[in-house]
Amino acid sequence: MNPAAPTPRKTLQALILSLVFFVLDFTARPQEKPDAPVAPQVPGAASALPAATKQRLTAKDRREVFEKIWKEIHEHYYDASYNGVDWDQVHRRYGPLVENTKKDQDFYALMSQMTSELHDAHTRFSSPEQWKNFRRQQGVTAGFSVDDVDGETVVTSVIPGSDAARAGIAPGMVVLRVDDTPVGERIAEIQKKRLPSSSERATRWFIYNRVFAGPADTVVKVTLKKADGSVFEVNVRRQIYSDAPQVTTHVLASGNVYIRFDGFQRPITKEFRAALERFRQAPGLIVDLRRNGGGDLAVLLPIAGYFFGKKTLFAKDSTRTGKPLSSYVGLFKLPLQLYVGRPGEQIYSGPVVILVDSHSASSSEVFAAGMQDTLRAKVIGSQSCGCVLGIAKPRVMKGGGVLEMSEVLWFSPKGRKLEGTGIIPDQLVTPTMFDLQRGRDAVLAAADKSLVKTTVLESKETGNRNAKASEQQ
Repeated sequence: MNPAAPTPRKTLQALILSLVFFVLDFTARPQEKPDAPVAPQVPGAASALPAATKQRLTAKDRREVFEKIWKEIHEHYYDASYNGVDWDQVHRRYGPLVENTKKDQDFYALMSQMTSELHDAHTRFSSPEQWKNFRRQQGVTAGFSVDDVDGETVVTSVIPGSDAARAGIAPGMVVLRVDDTPVGERIAEIQKKRLPSSSERATRWFIYNRVFAGPADTVVKVTLKKADGSVFEVNVRRQIYSDAPQVTTHVLASGNVYIRFDGFQRPITKEFRAALERFRQAPGLIVDLRRNGGGDLAVLLPIAGYFFGKKTLFAKDSTRTGKPLSSYVGLFKLPLQLYVGRPGEQIYSGPVVILVDSHSASSSEVFAAGMQDTLRAKVIGSQSCGCVLGIAKPRVMKGGGVLEMSEVLWFSPKGRKLEGTGIIPDQLVTPTMFDLQRGRDAVLAAADKSLVKTTVLESKETGNRNAKASEQQ
């Protein structure tokens, strides 16, 4: 037998892990988050995600679906206190609302609102159409993202080749109005309807994604201010955008290597491994997890293992029962402690810096926490999302809607609770308006500088050791 080949038991466990725990994933639904990653299809399986067949619901169907959603959360939610929410009271409030609902889309929106009562970014309900796009790794986007920068709503990224890019929208521009409504009023209107999520950062993420949301092939009018103070108005068509992940790399002038991917999904494992093998002699490595919304635990663990030459505790988790979460009739249990690394399997042993921001979520936070706690990497950027719960399985409801629910709470190797808090960088660097308008990546620059300094110090230490050894001889 080839010693490098996986055993049948390991193959089975890897498949089950991928099927069940891919959903360590902070993916907002289409028309909410254009640049979020989506959950993967599993090779060799019919689908990592259950199909959801759309059908019309009767009033009786809507009552039954409502009861099932409430009951599933009541019995299986990771926290028996329901995040401090009176779940019985939620049932009493939403029951009459369901009875008064006449249209399926209104009902699906109501169920989405009900799940958001738990203030948890991972517990959510999707309509059949949203779930179909999610499975296709597609979303609807206006082509650019915004955030609060220096107290203003500022464009932070633009999708190359998008209608927004062709219209001249660029990072650093300030959004003044959306469809003739002052952007501040638009945000305030959304805030009234949006319940708080896992953290203030997650809530802000959802709100800003809704500012420009709308159906595909519709137009949104945006008024912006350029760096020179001039104002211009553009009509941008919302487009369907693929969220399929990919690995990108380039070598910096310092010789350090930059590597980025937007989600822990297949085939990222192979691509990331190939990139590490290609640059295994690089003096330093920068792993960019900004805007990485998470993904597959079965992708996260092998990627982490590429950085360790021995078995290392990398993450901890807990469940409502305090016992390992079982799946597939007990064929596999998610351990309460997860280890990575084996002798002889480390690919990269040099210094590592990980970049995070408020959009780094879920699996990306578990990865960054593991690398940080083990002192395997330095983390630079801004505080991450704090959206770190695990979904055991999506639950398809009658009519095709899908409930996703948190059943696992994650901790760093040292026992730091990640939900709500997220990752606190070793070095805090936040992009300013000045940086964005000049196309300067201040976070990347700080990471490169840190690695150069580390390499110089290590070189001096090596030289000193060699000198002492020569003197002793």
